[in-house]
Amino acid sequence: MTKLIYASIILEFVKNANSTIAIGKQKYMKSKMPFYGIPNPIVKKLTNNQLKKFPINNNDEYKSLIKYIFHNAIHREEWYCGLHIAMKYKKYILEENLPLYLEIIKITQWWDIVDAVASNLVGPSIINSSQFRRYNNSWIINENMWIRRTAILSQLKYKSNTDEKLLYELILKCAHEKEFFIRKAIGWILREYSKTNPNSVMIFIDKNRNYLSNLSVREGTKKLVDFT
Repeated sequence: MTKLIYASIILEFVKNANSTIAIGKQKYMKSKMPFYGIPNPIVKKLTNNQLKKFPINNNDEYKSLIKYIFHNAIHREEWYCGLHIAMKYKKYILEENLPLYLEIIKITQWWDIVDAVASNLVGPSIINSSQFRRYNNSWIINENMWIRRTAILSQLKYKSNTDEKLLYELILKCAHEKEFFIRKAIGWILREYSKTNPNSVMIFIDKNRNYLSNLSVREGTKKLVDFT
């Protein structure tokens, strides 16, 4: 069934391909993988149409299809399709599927997939886990930069459920890095959390200004209108 669903989706993508758009998208994303040239809303629509014909009925089918797509994709929209499926079936966004989500990150290793996986799949799947701190503390020292970025961004949508102490610990563990995507992630998570607890973020940035990059500070203070 997995191969049949995949084949049916690919057939629709081929029918809707646009080579002109594809070239521009590939250049913009700095992607070695080619594009079909299909806008993301259409990717979702075409995927949903096939899922109506071939519904996913359990977690095993969910995992099997997503894993197959990410391992066999030859155009980037196929990855977007797999990501859409992973996020669409919210009842299957479970801690037991965490290895699959981390596998996706290691396969794709670029912000367009990684950021969505970190905040919409990894984060929700572990929010109530007793291993939450252990997971993040292990990821932040992982040799793979995208896994470290995931540790920073896993709480992106937690708002008042944010483990503030852990968040600040994770940031300081990698604040020394010169990697753009780490510095940007620090700024992004601080900016998002500042919408929930602006005073805390302001104090943290002020206290650690000598450790944080200018990029992280600039991004992190965008919502702090009164920050001085």
